[in-house]
Amino acid sequence: MSSQYSQQVYALLFGEILGVSKTELLPMSVIAILSSGIAVFFCRPLLLSSFAPELAKAQGVDPMRMELVFLAMLALATALALPVVGALLVFSLLVGPAAAARALTDKPFRSITLSVVLSLLTVWLAIALSYATNWPVGFFVGGFGALFYGAGRLWGKHRA
Repeated sequence: MSSQYSQQVYALLFGEILGVSKTELLPMSVIAILSSGIAVFFCRPLLLSSFAPELAKAQGVDPMRMELVFLAMLALATALALPVVGALLVFSLLVGPAAAARALTDKPFRSITLSVVLSLLTVWLAIALSYATNWPVGFFVGGFGALFYGAGRLWGKHRA
């Protein structure tokens, strides 16, 4: 691989918080707000079609349409996180906090709220520690994802 593209490949795989330019911030903010609005607007139909597709269909909610809405939101979240944490750790950021929240509570809305809080905490702590140690943000995102998941599983077993 030529050295011309090595920095771009590194940024794509592992992310680079400082690699996000000022011109990219506005579109990313608009996409984040749009995705959050879609999630809030479709929250109940998404939950209903996820847990009970037959009941959703009986209540007039098209489960296939809700699946497409969810996939679109997932694609937007992935596209937003990719420049910051990289392709290798997007999965960790998306799944770790949600799995930890699921292990800690059985209530869907509480689980969603806890997942958002853990995700934000993961990103903020990762950025702060990356700044302090000069290590990649992605390293801390993966570490905190694993830490929160492990703690959630242990606490969930202790609670049960």
